[in-house]
Amino acid sequence: MLTLCVVIQATQINPVKENNKTFLSVKQVFQDHWFDYKRTRNPRKVEIEEVEKMLSCKQSCFVCYCKNCNNYQFVLLGCNSRICSCCGKRYTDQWADRLANKVAKNIVHRHFTFSLPIELREPIRQNRYLQKVISDSAYQTIKKMFSHSLKRKVIPGVIGVVHPFGKSLIFNPHVHCIVTEGGYDNQGKFISLGKYISYDAFHKKWKYEVLNALKKYLPKEFIDFLFDKYPNGFVAYLKPERILSSKRLAQYIGRYVRHPAIANSRIISYNREAVKFYYKDHQEQIHYKIMLADEYISDIIQHIPDKNFRLVRYYGVYSRRKKRVIYQSIIRQKILINFNRKREFYCSKCNEVMDIVMFCDKPPDKDMSKISNWIEM
Repeated sequence: MLTLCVVIQATQINPVKENNKTFLSVKQVFQDHWFDYKRTRNPRKVEIEEVEKMLSCKQSCFVCYCKNCNNYQFVLLGCNSRICSCCGKRYTDQWADRLANKVAKNIVHRHFTFSLPIELREPIRQNRYLQKVISDSAYQTIKKMFSHSLKRKVIPGVIGVVHPFGKSLIFNPHVHCIVTEGGYDNQGKFISLGKYISYDAFHKKWKYEVLNALKKYLPKEFIDFLFDKYPNGFVAYLKPERILSSKRLAQYIGRYVRHPAIANSRIISYNREAVKFYYKDHQEQIHYKIMLADEYISDIIQHIPDKNFRLVRYYGVYSRRKKRVIYQSIIRQKILINFNRKREFYCSKCNEVMDIVMFCDKPPDKDMSKISNWIEM
């Protein structure tokens, strides 16, 4: 793999502005190389599905008609792929809005990040189910540490998000948790934890919980090696900000949900063979990285979770008592029949509700006379 990293101070240059002349996108790289990549690299089935959804994003549309002002509009259909820059942001915004109505009001929340040593990355990449194991272990760490600190059994509210990648696109699974600053006792009374939390104890407890849980899946010798190598525990970082607003909380955790591994704005150049992009480390220093297109694709799609695997999980008082899995098989012909019942589109001229009059496999010519002819057919 061709890789070049350069470090400079963040105050010296803004690499985003270097790319104003030409719009570059993740999708463009896939369009140029995906066919050959799929033929030679044998990607997972879920990777093929997500990439091909992304490549077809906004390639089909509805034509809507306003009876009030005789106006036609196009509604391009998104793909909802996990690696689509456009749809990923829209999904995240919608999820954040729903979350704001579910979390406990008037209760302070905190943001924990649970990290793992580099030795665990490859075993987890090989067995994606272990991402659930580390998420469950993060919750157990929080619940037990809170109960220990308060000297009574309490149940906190936790929203855990497994984040499988780092800013440089490497596979680096870790868990972000939004946590109530305290928990509910057996009488349903909320007991506040207060501002002080022992970092040292959290590090050691996190290591103990996650390695004990991984014993079922990894060799005992390997687990014992990690116990000995990290006597001070694994990093469990608590951000200092205390989050009071449910809307702010939703926005805070939303940045880690469903967004692609890299935004289009971070791509600096692409010559159809290699991609140059930048990322910032934890010290806000800017790094540049150059990758061959095939390796760039590999680093992006490796973060796609297995089918039906949930990266977001709800624990404690936020857990769902009844879990329902709804399987929907949507055939294109059925979309047009059911779509009007679920969504309404408003005219850009008069703001009246429009009717969906046509489904097109590709965006039609925007000449309205041609649209009318198609409708009549």
